[in-house]
Amino acid sequence: MLFTLIGVGLGFLVALIPGFSSNNLSMLLITYGLISSNYLLAVTNVALEISNSFFEFLLPIIAGIGNEATALVVDSVYARMSEESFRHEMGIIIGGGLVGIIVSLPLLFFAEKIYPIVYSSLNPILGWILLILCIYMIWIERGWKKFFALVIFCLSGLLGLIVKNSGFVATDYYLVPIFIGLYGFSSIISKKYEKIEVINEIGIIEKVRLISIAFLSSLFASLISGMKRGQASALALQLGNITQREEVLFILPAISLAFATLSIFVLFSIGKVRSTLAYDVQQIMGEIYFPQTILFVGVIALSACISAFVLILLAKPLGKLLSKINSKYLKILGFCIGCLLIINFTGIRGMLLAFTATCIGILSSRFHVRSTHLMGVLLLPSIVSMIL
Repeated sequence: MLFTLIGVGLGFLVALIPGFSSNNLSMLLITYGLISSNYLLAVTNVALEISNSFFEFLLPIIAGIGNEATALVVDSVYARMSEESFRHEMGIIIGGGLVGIIVSLPLLFFAEKIYPIVYSSLNPILGWILLILCIYMIWIERGWKKFFALVIFCLSGLLGLIVKNSGFVATDYYLVPIFIGLYGFSSIISKKYEKIEVINEIGIIEKVRLISIAFLSSLFASLISGMKRGQASALALQLGNITQREEVLFILPAISLAFATLSIFVLFSIGKVRSTLAYDVQQIMGEIYFPQTILFVGVIALSACISAFVLILLAKPLGKLLSKINSKYLKILGFCIGCLLIINFTGIRGMLLAFTATCIGILSSRFHVRSTHLMGVLLLPSIVSMIL
């Protein structure tokens, strides 16, 4: 319980530091042996990753700085929200995250039998399946938007292919300027922002549909080596035709938490690493068995509940603060934070990369192409690596 609380606290702190991921802190804990017991260290890391999956949505909403898992919510930031709207949206994020865990838990009892069979059957063709899904994502656009969507997907995908292993910027941080440019800076420059007052509820039938899409996309992503939450989110939003702000805020945390939970099941059933959470657990524990998996499931559930409670407590004061801040100051804050992050992690070359990514993001906005196609920066390199 104590180390779960410590992990939740660390996850909250990491979420407030732009550019500093939960994986960075996890590696520090592992490398320097700050916690001597392997079990307690693993518990701390699991709680850290799960809590961070809740709290990491705060910074994109407030300042427009997101990672591959949260960048798709950046389109709706910089709008001046009322306190009630902000609290409502925090409630949506909390609900989505908790549901993502709940719908994933039953798979634990079938994972050891199902995953090995499915993985061995689909592994040779997963790259082609992903390619077909991306083609379908583009095809379902209307009219000339098909062509523009293809252009945006290819441009962002080529950017990812060229930069990923080029050494142009630090490999560990090459996505920092790319995502800040694609979603952050491009939104600041090209979007029109209005005060948000309308609060829309998601109906029961729609919630069931969103939950099903979140679970299936997370399950699919958990089978593919190297596939990230952002890629699963892009596929889910585009293929599910999810465009409403409330729906996006619900399904993204659902995917993040479901993917984290399922990655533990994959590690247990077939010994494959599918997330930073699973990687950390494997580094600490090596091979895990059913009793350890049950322990981690308990930690996941407990840390999720604590994180949700903390977000509920923060929603009111943060909502009051944001409702009083003019959107142009949030734009300036987001731009300054983005520039500092890029220079700190990738230097001047990173700024050139961010400029290129920003141009692609602006093109997407001008062509009125959905921002999910910008995730080609992750999807195309994955397809190429799996097929070739």
